[in-house]
Amino acid sequence: MTAREPTQFAYRALREMGVCSGPPESAVLELGAKPTAEVKALKYSPNGSYLAWAVADEVRVFDTHSLRCVATVGRPGVVDVRFSPKGTYLVTWERYTKQDDAEAAHNLRVWDATTGALQGGFVQKSFSAHALQWTEDEKYCAMLYSGEVRFYAPTALDRAAHVLKVEGISSFSVSPGLAPAVAVFVPERGSRPGLVRMYPVGSFSRAVANKSFFKADKVEFYWHALGTSLLVLTQTDVDNTGRSYYGESSLYFMAAAGNFDCRVELDREGPIHDVVWSPSEKEFAVVYGYMPAKTALFNHRAEPVFDFGTAPRNFVRFNPHGRVLAIAGFGNLSGQVDLWDRRALKKLCTLDAHGASLCEWAPDGRYLLAATLSPRLRVDNAIRIWHYSGALVYHSPHNELYHVDWRPAPASMFPQRAALSPVPAGISIADPAAASAAPASAKPAAAYRPPHARIHEAANSGSSSPRSLSDMAERSVFGAVSSARIVPGAPSRAPVGATKEMLARAGEKKRTRTRKAPKDDAAAAAAAAAAAASTANTPPPAPSPAPKSVPETEVEVLKRIRMLKKKIGQIDQLAARRDGGESLELNQLAKIESRSQVDDEIAELAARISALSTAQQNLKE
Repeated sequence: MTAREPTQFAYRALREMGVCSGPPESAVLELGAKPTAEVKALKYSPNGSYLAWAVADEVRVFDTHSLRCVATVGRPGVVDVRFSPKGTYLVTWERYTKQDDAEAAHNLRVWDATTGALQGGFVQKSFSAHALQWTEDEKYCAMLYSGEVRFYAPTALDRAAHVLKVEGISSFSVSPGLAPAVAVFVPERGSRPGLVRMYPVGSFSRAVANKSFFKADKVEFYWHALGTSLLVLTQTDVDNTGRSYYGESSLYFMAAAGNFDCRVELDREGPIHDVVWSPSEKEFAVVYGYMPAKTALFNHRAEPVFDFGTAPRNFVRFNPHGRVLAIAGFGNLSGQVDLWDRRALKKLCTLDAHGASLCEWAPDGRYLLAATLSPRLRVDNAIRIWHYSGALVYHSPHNELYHVDWRPAPASMFPQRAALSPVPAGISIADPAAASAAPASAKPAAAYRPPHARIHEAANSGSSSPRSLSDMAERSVFGAVSSARIVPGAPSRAPVGATKEMLARAGEKKRTRTRKAPKDDAAAAAAAAAAAASTANTPPPAPSPAPKSVPETEVEVLKRIRMLKKKIGQIDQLAARRDGGESLELNQLAKIESRSQVDDEIAELAARISALSTAQQNLKE
């Protein structure tokens, strides 16, 4: 890449794959041979030189500058692709199938990225991004096998060059940097604590750093970019205090030289949501605590430096220069993103990235990409890019968007100014209305009400919806008459389980109240007589034919609506299968065509519910 070359990102969606230049150009780039079949996997090499994608019957490697194919791997069934740190080797993974031939059973394979020649393979039944880890100089690749970490030279994958054996290893991580180290984790077992040990790669006679701790069933490793420090996030499967469904978590700091380690003291109880190192300084940020969570900055001695405050957040990322920090709340949170100036320790702006499931900084550090992906959300899938000033500079909707990936590039190619740069001139939003509009399902925020308070509010407001399973059962027997509903002239209904003595006492209390208010009784009788006279003078309306099989009670209407909504879900599934190219039966196609009729019936039933509620309110008045 040259210093003037713009940033680049690639995406894959349903029956669609594309490569675009990043802002400010934001142009679609023409590929030398664009795939016609659905792309199963897509990945840039860590140095940004190559882009690989997999289709049903092959994998292709493209040069990211010329966008021309440089190698083709004729391997069908590949569902994931990765590169070594310098882009020399391509790693593919297929779903495991049992084979008699040991070599044919290899489903994790290593190829030369420029020639497509096979270097070797392994059996890896369940794949993850850390299944095969590389040293930064590509001298070794490592994988966990039968409780030991095996290191292989990429040109001789048939035998291990080094083996690290520690009893009970469950996970490991190879550090970045020119002097790589490997950290291994042994879980807690019985009265023996869990531990993390650190070894220089190739010299496993003595650990250079050790850290033991209880309450650790699994860990996540976070290395500093230079490989000089390590953060270990420990987690348990069960929280013994009963305060959380997700177990307990703690954070530990370890120096690779072995001269310092400690527990990172956090001043709020609750889970640790996210941890990230600054790429420019020896400092890190942590989002922790029960919601609203707290975000804080710590130095290289694990001491707090700055408090960003509390908010519903669970995500944090520095831009590649370490100048701007994004603190966001994704998943079941609202999608708000706060951008902070690290140097001035001042909040720049807040973005609305509702529904986003991926958020990454561009390599130039000026733009933040957020994407709503399938299958987490199958609606409102789109790519949105903001300038760090808060301006939305790119918005592109897609049908079932699966993945978006920035082309990596060193931050030194995009030098930062002393002051944050403004939005480049001439940038416009592709679709401002669609980009700024909130999703149709969004509801205004309201104060939390516990279930018992909601029941009382519903009773006081005259709502006729069932409040419990027993209430629903009573309505099915007594014609959907709510306990809060009074019909003049209708016989009173005895509550379920009421005895004769209870009914007699209730009747006596009612007669006493009636004797105490004769004026109200006379006024009510006069109002009833006037209403009867008005009704007598008004001609009765012409009878209208009743619709066929219309539910009579409110419970029946609600039940019918639930059944129709379930039917709509089935129709949508059939339509997705049809759009995916699957051939359907005639009755299934007919069911898809009936979607409009089902929608019309739901609208009619909703109107009937509204009419019933209005009638009940009028009767109460």
